[in-house]
Amino acid sequence: MAVRSRSLNHPVDLKTWHRRLGHIGMSRLRMMIQKNLVDGLVVLGPVDGEVEECDSCHLGKAKRRPFDATTTRETRLLERVHVDLTGPMRVRAMGGYYY
Repeated sequence: MAVRSRSLNHPVDLKTWHRRLGHIGMSRLRMMIQKNLVDGLVVLGPVDGEVEECDSCHLGKAKRRPFDATTTRETRLLERVHVDLTGPMRVRAMGGYYY
């Protein structure tokens, strides 16, 4: 006897579908819904409404400041060497970890 999943055709909000589908972009998700491309993708609430920003996507797209342009270029082997000589750091990183 087959058992049906409780989540099949169970409507959930747009943000939940965004997470379930691997943090797909909202425009793609809306297109999939509007063109009925996925069986069982039932949305609770409006499809075209505003959705609050996803914390995971925001952290994943974090950017760092660019490096300053250098005025000199090394021409010989080992003329400039970069080495990390510190740690563990006293400041916690995102997620509360120390490095």
